[in-house]
Amino acid sequence: MATPYYTKQPVYIEEPSGRFDNILTNERQGPRNSYHVKTPTRLNFPYTPTISIISSANYQDYQLTHSNFQQRAFDSHANMELNVAAPMIVRSTEEANYVYNAALWIRGMMKMQWLKDTDPGMPPPILRFYAHGIYKNVPCVIRDFTWNLDSDIDYVEIPSGINKGMRVPVQNMFVMTLSTTYSPQDIRDKFSVKDYLSGSLRDKGYV
Repeated sequence: MATPYYTKQPVYIEEPSGRFDNILTNERQGPRNSYHVKTPTRLNFPYTPTISIISSANYQDYQLTHSNFQQRAFDSHANMELNVAAPMIVRSTEEANYVYNAALWIRGMMKMQWLKDTDPGMPPPILRFYAHGIYKNVPCVIRDFTWNLDSDIDYVEIPSGINKGMRVPVQNMFVMTLSTTYSPQDIRDKFSVKDYLSGSLRDKGYV
């Protein structure tokens, strides 16, 4: 059965550096430690997720005595957050492997490298989010991730490989919060409200 998980989709998250083992590819050359380690890792969402966008601006209140109204002064614009609820359907053991590895990868992208890693102390990577051509190359980090193993649903057991014996639900919902993040130099050199409104910054990740 052909699976859509290995095909580029309208909505996906990418880790562009290629500094991690790519556990979300079906191009293998042997055991796990021989995956293509220098290629970007892409998490595809073949079943259209629900994406909620949260934008907010912060204002300070001036509490004036003997006044019926307070004045507000602009303080800052908060980085946008995206709440993603993505269905992950399992129809085969191959897809069960992908969904489990996807959950493992998401959790890994929230962790700092540790003593036995190549670069101990390095923080989690900056990912890139793409959705429907509306959001392109959006730099973000994963703030939280929820994956429920429900009791009222069938499971698919993985019969072989490193995930042998694991049971994955046939219907899953990956829920996560992505928070946008930009480097100071990138903001200084590229951003302006005029360019933002014209749409010329869309492919540079400004949302």
